[in-house]
Amino acid sequence: MRIYAFILAGTLLLSTASAQSRFTRFELPLQVSVEVPQNWWLLSGDINTTIEAAGEAATKLAGFDLPAGKKVNLLRANSMPRSTYASIAVNATDSDISPDEIRAASKSDLKELEQMMAEMMEKGLAVQNLQFLESLGLERRIVSGYVAIVFSYRRTGPNGPVTVSMTRLFVGSKEISFNLSFREAEGQLWKPVIEYMKQSIKVGKKG
Repeated sequence: MRIYAFILAGTLLLSTASAQSRFTRFELPLQVSVEVPQNWWLLSGDINTTIEAAGEAATKLAGFDLPAGKKVNLLRANSMPRSTYASIAVNATDSDISPDEIRAASKSDLKELEQMMAEMMEKGLAVQNLQFLESLGLERRIVSGYVAIVFSYRRTGPNGPVTVSMTRLFVGSKEISFNLSFREAEGQLWKPVIEYMKQSIKVGKKG
């Protein structure tokens, strides 16, 4: 009887725990939202400004023009504990590509876009003393009725290779980019988390 009671108690505990999500949904401008682990470290202030400045410098040194219009960082967070590495950065800019162009793109068009993005990343990473390792492909997705492209690649990092997934979501005249990355040595821990976050992206009013 005691064993039976213990099993029931354990089942109740698991059921209760499973109902309590360890993710928080962040509601961002343009009615865009994404789920992020509750304990991740939100980056803001001077730290975020320094990261943005480094990104701008790398873009210019690589010989690329900055995106048209103002680029706004909507969210940036890193994994905890800080000895691990996974991250998300969400940015908004005016789009230089129309949603209709992406919807109408053929397989060869998407392959050409993949090659172009790979070349841009290779040049941009090189000025940061990092190396572009390989493209993992580009795919077209529909998110809440809006078209998006997802480009994934591998790069070097201070503590081993990193996998990066860039989701470019086209909402009217705006582009929302979700950049998610994780250290491959910690893939067993972070790969499912990153994939869940990517799948959690939504456009629309809360509820």
